[in-house]
Amino acid sequence: MEKERRHHRRLDIRLPLECCPTSLGPERAVRTVTRNISTGGLYFEVDLLEDVAAPEVHSLLNIELRVPPGDGYFPYDGKVTSVAEVVRCSPTTPHEQRSPQAPTRVGVGARFREPLTLVF
Repeated sequence: MEKERRHHRRLDIRLPLECCPTSLGPERAVRTVTRNISTGGLYFEVDLLEDVAAPEVHSLLNIELRVPPGDGYFPYDGKVTSVAEVVRCSPTTPHEQRSPQAPTRVGVGARFREPLTLVF
């Protein structure tokens, strides 16, 4: 069995996510949901539309996560922001299995480059 290389425990949690390259403005943000998240980074999938390119490895993304209120951890609706570096970006479906009409779906793994900031 291969040894786990991750330094942070991942939580399989779906949180609304907006992200965009740091070189572009928030009007170019892509909306999706996380697949999992840890204190070190996150993983999400996104459909690439005609005018949206896949994030490049080592590129930086402005990240904004919506955090719903919940008993025992946070009484208010809020958001968490950070900058993350793309460490992995690859199609989720092999090319030969994709429908020609369907947009390409990519999975993105990103590592937080700045501490998470909680915004009310």
